[in-house]
Amino acid sequence: WRLGAEFYQLCLEDHCVAANFGNWIYFSGVGGDPKCRHFRTCSQAWRYDSDGRYVRKWIDRLRDCDANDMEAVLRPWDFQKDWPMPIVPPETQLTWQDREKLEKTGRMSSGDHND
Repeated sequence: WRLGAEFYQLCLEDHCVAANFGNWIYFSGVGGDPKCRHFRTCSQAWRYDSDGRYVRKWIDRLRDCDANDMEAVLRPWDFQKDWPMPIVPPETQLTWQDREKLEKTGRMSSGDHND
């Protein structure tokens, strides 16, 4: 987070050390947070990139995946045999609701993008 914060401050005209470093610490997950909020990347991807547009743009191997199966795009390690496991365990990147749904059904969705 420190390299990001230092680089970002060079890009700002109105740099405020407290605001910039505080935000970088918070979003990197190393700062104190009395509410224990966590950014759950798998659940966030499903909610805010449910058509896989962002993921497909940046990950070449996923560009040609079946557009009807976003589970395979947003969780490729579960669908592609040769896909490397993520560094961060995927089960830690789900909200408890999504984890429960995945455990019960094997999928994060019921198939439509309005979940």
